[in-house]
Amino acid sequence: MSPRPEADTRAEATQWLGTVLGLSAWAMFFAALVFAVGWYRMREAWPSPRVPTWGLGLTGLLLVAGSAALHLGSRREGPRPLWATWGVWAAGLGFLVLQAMWMHRAWWTEHLRIPESGVSASAFHGLTALHALHVLAVEVGLFACCWRHLRGADVRASWRTWALGWHFVTVTWVFLFIAVYLP
Repeated sequence: MSPRPEADTRAEATQWLGTVLGLSAWAMFFAALVFAVGWYRMREAWPSPRVPTWGLGLTGLLLVAGSAALHLGSRREGPRPLWATWGVWAAGLGFLVLQAMWMHRAWWTEHLRIPESGVSASAFHGLTALHALHVLAVEVGLFACCWRHLRGADVRASWRTWALGWHFVTVTWVFLFIAVYLP
């Protein structure tokens, strides 16, 4: 295998730095939201989300499993990490389906509605939906990366960027689970 041209290496480094800076900005945004939720939890009674905590934890395990698969896939050379990404993509879709199911249950069965149920309902629905949108964006990026790979493109740099995005939504989920969903 011949060494990669210097221009490709610089472009990849620039892409990586941009991704890290962008995710850092989102991390600050989510940290501020988690801080606000914590502040409200200290000021007033915070009802449990009326959705089984084990079910919400199970959805998070799908993200953790996908993150572990991406980490293990990044240690291999060749196309194998990209093929493993299809499983990660399926885990992400499972996460989104379960999230939709829990939000539906909270809204219709448990009557956790906005604005009647107060700040806790806003935090539950708002942060769950915002996080799900981020997972969906990473899912689309991983799918596009795999699709381009199937068409013969070199997507190693893009794959690493989207894998970092997946790790970000996984870590964000852990903080949201602690701040919003735990009683």
